[in-house]
Amino acid sequence: MSRPHAKCSAARRCAALLPLLLVAGLASSAEPPPQELDSQSIVRGLGGGGVSTRGLEVAAKPSSQAATDGGAHKIDLDIRFANDSDKITAAAQSQLMQLGRALSSPELAHYHFLIAGHTSATGSQAHNQRLSELRARAVRSYLLERFKIAPGRIDATGYGSSRPLPGFAPAALQQRRVEVSALPETS
Repeated sequence: MSRPHAKCSAARRCAALLPLLLVAGLASSAEPPPQELDSQSIVRGLGGGGVSTRGLEVAAKPSSQAATDGGAHKIDLDIRFANDSDKITAAAQSQLMQLGRALSSPELAHYHFLIAGHTSATGSQAHNQRLSELRARAVRSYLLERFKIAPGRIDATGYGSSRPLPGFAPAALQQRRVEVSALPETS
């Protein structure tokens, strides 16, 4: 004979855990895992070789901002931050290690870099501008602390939500990104 009290207690525990399991499942399916570029792909993209990877465009063409950045080669990296945060996450550190190796490479030794932060369109314009600047500075600081890159070779700026990626909704996760541009060093 089974004990009705034990079955009832187990059922209550399962019922209590079910919402947590559903939320965990929804969270992981709503946000795809970050896609990572290796350092050599970054070098080729920033140096002008051009690379196209799963959903990430490593552009070996002058950007639409050629007038302001001298025809830079750019890459968008999937460097994630928690919502409304400028703290580097553990998930972002692996991609930043690849970026640091690339920026330290002999192939890119004569380039100057611009780290540009972007946000989605959620929140006010002023808040997004400030957040994007803080994120770009956080990436710059991370790179300077861990790699032997002269501080004068890396600048940081933020664009808030003013330069959205085409093909994605203004509030999409993909809009929260870090863009790296390589500019030839001026002597």
